[in-house]
Amino acid sequence: MGLICLAVLLRKLKVLEESHGALFAKLVSQVTLPATIFVYLVEQPIPWEETQLAGIMFLAEVACLVLAWFVGRWFSLDRPRMGAFILTAGFGSSSLLGYALVAEIYPGQAQAIVDAVIISELGVGPALFTIGVVVAIYYGSRYGSRQVEAGERASAVLAFFRSPIFFALAGGLICSAIGLPKQNPVVASILDGLKVVAGANTLAVAMTVGLILRLNVLSAGVGLVAAVCAIKLVVKPLLVWLPLSLLDLPDLGKHILILEASMPSAMLGVVLSKRYGCDGGLAAKLAFATTIASAATMLLVAGLLI
Repeated sequence: MGLICLAVLLRKLKVLEESHGALFAKLVSQVTLPATIFVYLVEQPIPWEETQLAGIMFLAEVACLVLAWFVGRWFSLDRPRMGAFILTAGFGSSSLLGYALVAEIYPGQAQAIVDAVIISELGVGPALFTIGVVVAIYYGSRYGSRQVEAGERASAVLAFFRSPIFFALAGGLICSAIGLPKQNPVVASILDGLKVVAGANTLAVAMTVGLILRLNVLSAGVGLVAAVCAIKLVVKPLLVWLPLSLLDLPDLGKHILILEASMPSAMLGVVLSKRYGCDGGLAAKLAFATTIASAATMLLVAGLLI
């Protein structure tokens, strides 16, 4: 929170500009986040049995998307606002904020980051880049008056599988499975360099959030703000917590799952809203509202469910 406030201050002092937020976001998604994923997967054995946690996260997201659709219908939202509302209510910032938070809560525990990576990249990423893109296309005003070509839709849905995050995930899993000779000077040097890059992830995330957030969230409507915060910050953590007692998994993995589920709305939901013609302004306000509210709800969720 202090780093995010620093970014806001730098924006107010004109040291950084709001437009720089896109640059930091690109830096996170294409450089620091892929480096973080690759390094931790290579250096820590993959707990394949814990992919159940990613499955629980995926099912919770689908449930939240359906719930958001019903709530949006109750509010009689038009198509662009409905798309923005569903995207911000259903998908959380499990990687952008989640990895940074987990790294600070569990310093030096590589297993915690591995659990976060599996939950986020298998339970959140594919759904966001497939279901999320389809939702944005379906409700986006840009595509409301004409049929979307099959090739364009397929290209959008497959975007995740062409991203640096996916290549880092796939490369990390492969290298972890075959076992890299980490004592080799060349391999060790490359890993050391990637660790330096990964170490910048928390700062880059904070700069991204601080530069793009705005304070006029209540202009989106008190009802919508309350609804998106309730679904994303309260209902979703409860949904992932309920089946955990039935699973024989390490407590650390369960705790990481609950923390990841309690993250605020994914900033990528705002990007998808703007890209495909949904109400990007509403999406930004709702994402900001969940970010502010999560400072309190995450403590509540941790106190009650962990």
